[in-house]
Amino acid sequence: MKKRNKVMIAIASGIALISGLAACGHHRSPEDRAEYMVEKITSKMELTEPQVSKLEALKNELLNVRQSMLAERDTVHEEVNELLNQPTLDQARALTLVQDRTDSINQKAPQVITALAGFYDSLNPEQQAMLREKLEAHKAHRGHWRH
Repeated sequence: MKKRNKVMIAIASGIALISGLAACGHHRSPEDRAEYMVEKITSKMELTEPQVSKLEALKNELLNVRQSMLAERDTVHEEVNELLNQPTLDQARALTLVQDRTDSINQKAPQVITALAGFYDSLNPEQQAMLREKLEAHKAHRGHWRH
């Protein structure tokens, strides 16, 4: 598998996990939602202590990446607004913004992949199958209202 594909899979997995964290509550902090998900995953999948510590490491890495991306977001929004306030779009600057954001994601991806692999590789085959099923179910419900 190409490195780019691995990065995209890691990012998609991270987004799915973050989406799952976000779906757990609208009024709780990201840290609270992440902790809730760790508890839920731990109980549903009957994780061992070493597996829980690897899941905690993944949670912490995702929260760190989220925080750093949020810190960059305001700057990116300001720069985009500056671009859109000009009579013509500076395509070179717009492309540079996209490339900078992509580079930032690519720099963070290895740590997320390492944490995800550490957790996933610690699971037994039944737990891995359960995780795959849950991700498929999440994918099937994405975008649908839940009442």
